[in-house]
Amino acid sequence: MREARPSDGHRRYLPGWWWRGGEAIGYGRLLGSASLLSTAAALTVLRPAGVDWTALTAVGGFHLVALALSFSLPWRRWSTWALLAFPLASLLAITLAALAVPALAGAMSGFFVLSFAYAGLYLPARGGLVLLVPAIAAYAGQSVVVTPQVWVRTFFVAAAWIALAELLNRLQLRHAVLVRQLRADAQIDPLTGLANRRGMERFLAQAEPGDLLVVFDLDNFKRLNDEQGHAFGDEVLRTFGRLLLNELRTRDHAARSGGEEMVALLRCRELDRCGETFIRRLRAALVREGLGVTFSAGLAQLRPGQTVTEALEDADRATYCAKHAGRDQVWLAGEPRQGVPDVPLARHGEPVGRVLMAG
Repeated sequence: MREARPSDGHRRYLPGWWWRGGEAIGYGRLLGSASLLSTAAALTVLRPAGVDWTALTAVGGFHLVALALSFSLPWRRWSTWALLAFPLASLLAITLAALAVPALAGAMSGFFVLSFAYAGLYLPARGGLVLLVPAIAAYAGQSVVVTPQVWVRTFFVAAAWIALAELLNRLQLRHAVLVRQLRADAQIDPLTGLANRRGMERFLAQAEPGDLLVVFDLDNFKRLNDEQGHAFGDEVLRTFGRLLLNELRTRDHAARSGGEEMVALLRCRELDRCGETFIRRLRAALVREGLGVTFSAGLAQLRPGQTVTEALEDADRATYCAKHAGRDQVWLAGEPRQGVPDVPLARHGEPVGRVLMAG
């Protein structure tokens, strides 16, 4: 079960421990507790005769035991359907209270509506339909004599329950879709379609030793912007982002880290079969676009014991080497502290790997 964390507004009215397990669990406890408190309030106000205090005491004990269990049960391990226990327990307690005190039957009918509202908000689709049969039985069972009029009334109130549950369920699903879309949009660069810096931080957190980090920098991009205009510069960025996405595999990621700089995380662990092939295909695809634009790139492989930040700095340093050596080059980051220098994989249009193979 995916836990929905309660907002600060919820915590304002009830202590934090009440919401242990998440928002749905907290409101489930509130549903049961409210029916118990409402029963006590109705007894105080109505002062009905013919109260079966033994049965009523059993109902109160049932409420308290159910509330205590809700704090100890492993909700996270179970399906969302486990939340059905809360409206079912509330309806059962209301029915038992009405049987112990017949005068409370009408006074407690509002909790049927609350139970279906809970089902619409927190149960999976069609949760209200699953709750319908026990709810009808509980509602009809509160009547001393079940007449045709009782069944007609039950039919209409049941239709209202289902309509409420379905409406709330659809609104909840739409809200969830909008939230996911907003979260996705907040991590996507609108121009290139790549992840933005926030999205980059998220996928870099998934990097493991052996993964490849690649830093790309479009050559002479500022001069291109000045000479051909920002509209053309945007088109270059948009095209490069599209080509980069096309070359990524499902488990790879890429981001626009700023300006004309892009970062890719390749989950491959094989420099020759993955990293070099990836950049070779990307260079060829950019040439086919005919924009007259090249890029410099630096590769770094995340080593055991090395942080992602350090590996990214290595790739960035290799990119700087590529640009300083004349641009349109691909360099592999070494380990300068261990005496392993940065080396070129390709220069000025050469196939990736030619320099290393020649050496």
